[in-house]
Amino acid sequence: MTTRRGFFWPLLLIVLGVVFLGANFGVIPPIRALDVANLWPLLLVLLGIDIALSRRSPLLALAAEVAVIALGVALVVAQPVLPEWLPFATSAPSGTSQVSVPRGTATALMLHLAGGAGTFTVHGGASALVQVTSDRDDLRLSTGGSATRVDVRVDQGDRGPRFGASAAAHVDASVARDVVTSLDMDAGAGEFLIDLGDVKLTDARLNVGAASLRVVLPRPAGDVAIVVSAGASNVVIEVPDGVEARVTSTGALLATHIENPRFTGSETTGYASAKDRVTIRVTAGASTVTVR
Repeated sequence: MTTRRGFFWPLLLIVLGVVFLGANFGVIPPIRALDVANLWPLLLVLLGIDIALSRRSPLLALAAEVAVIALGVALVVAQPVLPEWLPFATSAPSGTSQVSVPRGTATALMLHLAGGAGTFTVHGGASALVQVTSDRDDLRLSTGGSATRVDVRVDQGDRGPRFGASAAAHVDASVARDVVTSLDMDAGAGEFLIDLGDVKLTDARLNVGAASLRVVLPRPAGDVAIVVSAGASNVVIEVPDGVEARVTSTGALLATHIENPRFTGSETTGYASAKDRVTIRVTAGASTVTVR
């Protein structure tokens, strides 16, 4: 029995560590600490197995406990919608939410978007300075800066501590097309459309998990830098006609495909001499980067 207990608890810690690591890197769906805490009834099951079987059949007890741990991990990863009467059932945020920041006298915007897993779109054309909507009641807004240079942060997801990101949602964010904008986005796994074609962009940092990511480059004024960090992803970079750009990519098991005929190597033919241009750097895991 000593051998069994010496093996069981390290196994539990290893499994939980691997699950949380996978969530943080977007390999599996995001996991909240609350999701794990809500599995407390399984501890009673494990205790009952230990009392009933540990002395008579240590190997059978170990097998049963491993099966219970596997069930708990499956529930946390799959996040099924369970009946509310179950002791470990949790309800997802319901309803919709919207936040906005008035245009005012702002001439410059620093926008921070932080989200969980789901489908996200970012684009220009907002009537306000910033408008963000979600199909869940989970948006939080904070602002700072000055009247002319506004710092806006929008967080999507629950307020509790998380491993990975919050539950899946659809989030749409738009900004005023005539305001100089710096974009910083940090999100989990999902599908992302970052259409900067109608955004007066100065720079952008996009950090996502395992994702399908499509980025439409802006029409730059000056040298615009965009940095993309992603997990195992399919990344598509769209370069509109007339936009001079360079696209570089690094990462393990990374394949880059250039489909845009204006490119010679990693940049458009007019990039080197252009005053207004976009420089985009992609760092990703086992991914495909396509330039169109």
